[in-house]
Amino acid sequence: MQNVIKAVSAQVHDGQLEIVFSTGMRSLWPVNSLQFARRIDGVLTNLYPHAEELSEVEVWPSGEVIEFPRIDQAFQVSALMRGEVGNAEWMRKLTVSVA
Repeated sequence: MQNVIKAVSAQVHDGQLEIVFSTGMRSLWPVNSLQFARRIDGVLTNLYPHAEELSEVEVWPSGEVIEFPRIDQAFQVSALMRGEVGNAEWMRKLTVSVA
């Protein structure tokens, strides 16, 4: 059986989401690059959570999802590893602002 690399812990500090993997490797994502959004009256609305709302971070038992339960947001670890931090429109804006 192949060893599966999975997220084992996550936390936000200094404006970065840090994920620690079963290999001991750590990866960081700037929190302001992550798309936090919710449908309000059928319209996808971006949210800009405060540090307190991001202080609670959970890793699902599978190690495949990172969840922010205070704001009901979750990210697939595999998508983050591919650099996918939001929907297509968010990614276009993010790419333009960084370029």
